[in-house]
Amino acid sequence: MAYGTLVGGAINAAVKVTPAWVIACGQAAPIVSSCVFMSPLPTVQNIMQEKSVGDLPLLPYSSMCVNAFMWMTYGMLKKDKKIWAPNFFGFLCGLNYFYQFQKHCSKSASNLPGTLSQHFNYSALLVTLTALIAVTLGTELAANLIGRFAVLVCIILFISPLSSLKSVIATKSAKSIPLPFTLTCGLNCFLWSVYGLDLGDFNLYFPNLLGIISSLAQLVLILVYGNGSRREQLPI
Repeated sequence: MAYGTLVGGAINAAVKVTPAWVIACGQAAPIVSSCVFMSPLPTVQNIMQEKSVGDLPLLPYSSMCVNAFMWMTYGMLKKDKKIWAPNFFGFLCGLNYFYQFQKHCSKSASNLPGTLSQHFNYSALLVTLTALIAVTLGTELAANLIGRFAVLVCIILFISPLSSLKSVIATKSAKSIPLPFTLTCGLNCFLWSVYGLDLGDFNLYFPNLLGIISSLAQLVLILVYGNGSRREQLPI
C-alpha cells in the first residue's frame, strides 16, 4: 500500500501541469508575432504610393528578414510549429518590405544606415550562414548555435529603439516613439517569454525578457514626455 502510494506520488510529481493562462500565452504568441510582422505595411504602402523612401532607414526590414529566417530555422530544428510558422510569415513579409524599399530607394543612398548593397550583402551572408549551419551540423548543435545568433540579433533589435533616448530627452518629446507598436511589441515579448520559460528554453525567454524591459523603457518616455505639445503650450 505504501509502495503504491509512493509510486503514485512520484508519477504525479513527474507530470508537469501547465496552467491554462500559460497555454493561452503559447497559443497567442504566434498570432501577435504575425501582427508585429505586418505593422510596417502602412509605411511600405506609403513608400509605394509616393515612390520614395524619404529619410526612412532600411535596417528594420533587412533585420526583419535575417531575424525571422534565424528563428524560422531554429523552430524547424526544434520541431516547434509555434516558432517556425509565424517566422516563416515574417520572413516573407521582410522580403516584400525589402524589395519595395530598394525599388524606390536611390542606389547611392548611404544613410540607411550604410548602403543598399551593404544591407543586401550582409543579410544574404547571415541567411546563407544560418542555412549552412542547419544542414551541415547535428540538429542539437545547429539549434544551439542558431539560437545564440538569433538571441544576439534580438538583443540588438530591442536595444536599437533606445538609441533615440538622448534625442527624446533633449527635445522633451517622445513623438518619435509609436505607442501602438511599442505596446504590441511589449505584449509579443511577454507572450514569448512565458512560452519560453514554460519550455525552459533560454534562447526564447532571455531576449524577450529584454524586449519587455525595452518596451517598458519606451513607455516611460512616452508617459513622461508625451508628444511635447502640451509643454510647448505652457506659458513661460
